[in-house]
Amino acid sequence: MPAKIDTGAFRTAVHCESCTEIQTPEGTKLKVIFDWENNGQVHSFEFSDYKKRIIKNSFGQTEERFCLRTIVKIGLKSIRSEISLTDRSGMKYPILLGRKTIGKKFLVDVSKINLQFM
Repeated sequence: MPAKIDTGAFRTAVHCESCTEIQTPEGTKLKVIFDWENNGQVHSFEFSDYKKRIIKNSFGQTEERFCLRTIVKIGLKSIRSEISLTDRSGMKYPILLGRKTIGKKFLVDVSKINLQFM
């Protein structure tokens, strides 16, 4: 998936249009279910290990988002990271990689683009 690296953003944000919190049939746990479109195919995901966080968006407004821990693969590196789910439909890239994910694992060269080829 194409992603924008943003060293000014703290967390990684992933686009999702449909995100719902539901209670399991047992009635004890909550789940977050969200749909993610990739190359015209819609994939559904369920997470029971998540948090709700208040996050400031790029416009300076605060909003409540679902955040979950998952593995983010960048090139050959697999990184455990927390991502927030938000509607990025108006943005050029469906994923924004924040500095918490990038950490000290990568050197960001702003003069280069599209360095990762699958």
